[in-house]
Amino acid sequence: MAETQGTSFYDSEIARQLRKIAGDLWGSSAVPEGEKAPAADKGKKAEPEKKREPEKKISRPDITIRNLWKTADETIDWTDALSMDYSPDGLTSPGLWRFLHEKAEKVLAGDPAAYGEVLQTVKPLADLKNFAGEVRILPVSGDRLESSFEAGEAMMKENGKLYLCAVSLRMARDLFACLPVSEVAVQALWKGQPVMNVTYRRESFLHRNFLFLDPVRFAEECGAAFPKAPET
Repeated sequence: MAETQGTSFYDSEIARQLRKIAGDLWGSSAVPEGEKAPAADKGKKAEPEKKREPEKKISRPDITIRNLWKTADETIDWTDALSMDYSPDGLTSPGLWRFLHEKAEKVLAGDPAAYGEVLQTVKPLADLKNFAGEVRILPVSGDRLESSFEAGEAMMKENGKLYLCAVSLRMARDLFACLPVSEVAVQALWKGQPVMNVTYRRESFLHRNFLFLDPVRFAEECGAAFPKAPET
């Protein structure tokens, strides 16, 4: 009887110790047989699982007369267009690049007729339709473009001078990006009458940070004239 009790005690104790060792080695959460799991600490609350915040989408601000001049079209590299049969960065469609390649030699030679064909095809000022009505562009020489636009009445009344300078500066930036001219003249018309004349020279655009540039002050630096003073 004593031997049976001893064997039973020995076996159960060994088994219990082995189970504890196995739990320590493998990180098992198993509870040894015959033992109850320890009660949870009632005073300690489980930390709630942190919710993953959705990624914030970055969107560009709307284009208004207060930031219109800060962006511009990508510059066409006419040297690349002349020497390469395909767009080096792959961003220009094959059809458009083929056209640029065909016109590059005449454009680089300053041919106003080739300028006109490029302007009709590329349409560099098409994205200004919400800010300017009836835009005209005339290539007068290999170095100069003359352009004009009809000002919108609502924007003229809101902040006329800023509006005229913002549109004219954006037009000049886009035209300089499109063709290798040295200067761009812009005339603003309101109700058929000129309200602003300014000529921008490419050299005056060098080393300018357009994000922080005041378009009115810059236009005045470039000799802007306001035959009929717009409302400010």
